Amino acid sequence: MKNDIGCLEAIEAFYAYLDGELEEPGSIADFEHHLEHCRSCFTRIELERMLNERMRRTARKESPQALRERVGQLLQHFGDDSNG
Repeated sequence: MKNDIGCLEAIEAFYAYLDGELEEPGSIADFEHHLEHCRSCFTRIELERMLNERMRRTARKESPQALRERVGQLLQHFGDDSNG
């Protein structure tokens, strides 16, 4: 039997669920059952899925050379400051 969890408990489980870290079968079933009848949480998790997918696609792209050079300079500057 699935527990009828509330929105607060569902929200607390969102990222664990999306990241595949919600391991207990009962917890997964309870979470998915909640999504079946709560439009608000369903909409929110769909938004999170879309954002995660967008970030994954964007992360695959190479950064512009100017940005990589600037970050390298900043890292070098901070590295020099930590040595004294």
